Amino acid sequence: MSTSVDAGPAHLTQADRPAAIVACVGLAILGFSLFMGMPILVGALVDDFGFSEEQVGYLAAADLGGMFVASIATSLLVTRVDRRMLASAGIFAAILCNLLSLGENAFWTLLPIRFLAGTGAGLAYAIAVAVLAGSHHTARNYTYLIFGQVLTNALILYTFPHISGKWGANGIFVAYCAVFSAGLVFVFWLPRYFDAMEQERVSRTEGVRAHFPSYLCWLCLIAVFGFYFMIGAYWAYIERIGVHLGFDPEFIGLLLAVFTVFSLIGCAAAYWLSRRCGQSRPLLGALLTMLSVLSLHALGINVVVYFVGLVAIFLLWNFIDIYQLGTIANIDHSGRYAALLPAAQGLSMAAGPAAGGFLLGRGFGYEAVMGAGAASVALALVAYGVVHSRLRSLSPSLAYEQ
Repeated sequence: MSTSVDAGPAHLTQADRPAAIVACVGLAILGFSLFMGMPILVGALVDDFGFSEEQVGYLAAADLGGMFVASIATSLLVTRVDRRMLASAGIFAAILCNLLSLGENAFWTLLPIRFLAGTGAGLAYAIAVAVLAGSHHTARNYTYLIFGQVLTNALILYTFPHISGKWGANGIFVAYCAVFSAGLVFVFWLPRYFDAMEQERVSRTEGVRAHFPSYLCWLCLIAVFGFYFMIGAYWAYIERIGVHLGFDPEFIGLLLAVFTVFSLIGCAAAYWLSRRCGQSRPLLGALLTMLSVLSLHALGINVVVYFVGLVAIFLLWNFIDIYQLGTIANIDHSGRYAALLPAAQGLSMAAGPAAGGFLLGRGFGYEAVMGAGAASVALALVAYGVVHSRLRSLSPSLAYEQ
């Protein structure tokens, strides 16, 4: 009989309280909202302030680079410092930096401001993921998180084009301030401190879990980097590609909102398949499919290829996310390495738009950006392939049933 990722011990931790789970899901959603609204903000910065496509790539990278720095800081502080204080500091920093962004059209001034805004948002996101990593029923809790992100993303993609159309980039910055202000409510439901004795007691209760070499966790983090490098590059320029093909920006925003809701099918399919086929094989199959689609983009982008890409990437994005979170949780249920997931995401989502901006600035087309994304997905596929191969030797039941 297989042991489900959701099968938790009889003694639960503070992170298993319903209020704590709601707080983590809420903070993760608002912390990730900078990334969710990026396609619309990128377009608004080009239209309103006259930034080049290379410059907005670097600005997007600054937002997401802040997430990387915040994640590293959180991994060092989350077991030592009051987590409510850390989350509050991040939210206030994000609000202040979005206010400072209002009306700022100097590239070298806006760049550090956006980096600090990303750092504040990243603190909220990293703390939420770190706390959830110490919970049980992890597959269920991460599914709640991704499901909430999908619905919020759809709302952002539907409303932000209207906000941008009426008030420009400044309207988006004000909207971010409102989103982060609402997130202050969740801070009070977070567990304040890490309880090592509680975690040790729960670990003893869960003694059936095997121990695995730490390099498997690092391979998972490398795979997350590869996958989100592609997501960062694709997401930063998907609105611009649509405009290049002749579509109206507001139509693209509506289109992205519809496809984001469509991606809920991927969430449901991932959870259903994990109960029947395990996680490794569906994960590898999904990455192989995405690699094929991106390779098609690298050969030439037209309207048909654009829509095929939207269907495949939106269907598989959250599908893959759930398996990435579940895989690292299966290998290391302590959550130590899962806490580094936002760092891997932040670094790769900063590198992806920056690489895209570099390629476009050197005269290459969007096909080159998609080709770089395909190469990074190939890296993730190889890394997870090694993990699956080693698990087949170390724990066949985990490789095939989890």
